Amino acid sequence: MLIITGSDDNYVPGVLVLIASAAFHNPQARFAVLDMGIKAENRARIDRLARRLGIEIRRHEVSDGCFDHLTIKRAHLSRSTYLRLLIPDMFPDEERVIYMDCDMVVMGDLSPLDRVDLGDSFVGAVPCPSPDPVEVAACGHDTGTYVNAGLLVMNLPLWREEKLAERCIALLTDPSRPLLSEDQSAVNILARGRILHLDLAYNTYSDPSSYDRVEDFPHPPVVLHYVVNNKPWNIPIPLADIWNFHAAQIADLMPPRKKLTLRRRLSLWNRDRKLVMGRTMRRHKYRNRDQVIQAMRRIEADYIAIATRGASLRGRMSPAGEPQAGSLA
Repeated sequence: MLIITGSDDNYVPGVLVLIASAAFHNPQARFAVLDMGIKAENRARIDRLARRLGIEIRRHEVSDGCFDHLTIKRAHLSRSTYLRLLIPDMFPDEERVIYMDCDMVVMGDLSPLDRVDLGDSFVGAVPCPSPDPVEVAACGHDTGTYVNAGLLVMNLPLWREEKLAERCIALLTDPSRPLLSEDQSAVNILARGRILHLDLAYNTYSDPSSYDRVEDFPHPPVVLHYVVNNKPWNIPIPLADIWNFHAAQIADLMPPRKKLTLRRRLSLWNRDRKLVMGRTMRRHKYRNRDQVIQAMRRIEADYIAIATRGASLRGRMSPAGEPQAGSLA
């Protein structure tokens, strides 16, 4: 099982925790990082993580200017979002890979994704729980069929045979087809009808507002996705303690946390203000959101209790014992 992620220097904390959490539950996995401008000191952190866990992490450097001809519309993204389109050609000997965004954390076994029958599908992916209806319609999809590209089980022979990546890039450079969600929407358009829908647990959003009802929130998740600006290494958010648990296991390898800016503090204050006002006015959507938040807290507490016992029993996370295979397993 090969898990691939990609990043520029800004998302290195996410890369480290994604790999550490995935190895915790999947010690047999191999990893690759598409490196688009990661600084030398942070590359060294990734290399040390590989030695610490006794796992394979291959770094593949990609030119900073590789996607200069493509635009980015969403403020929380950089051009590194397009790195997944390089995978079919960069890994010519692989037939299947699991691509994962680096703002994810793994809570369970990913081996079912390595075994699922993709058939004639380009990808296996999870339907977005709260897609933009305008973007969904523009992509020719219905709510429930438009997928999030944060986790893709990629059928690479088909991508190469039908030149899907090249067609995505051509679509992204077409001024007559502006896409709000960039390559995610391009994949949805060009792979429509050939997307295998995966269980929602494999790409569970950390944002409570993504779920209208508590019943819609996967119990329990296998993969958490800290979507849009909700990054646990930047701000306090729901389900951040799961990410923080795995970060704490490799604390000496993690980059220093940045202080919250005034703008971000004001944004958090405004978020909390709206939630309090909604509760006070007894608005239906806020009551539902509170139920989702409570479910998240229960899942968070249960997971950390179990994972803490497991990590304590193994006792293999100390810097002194770096070359120990499967230390997070």
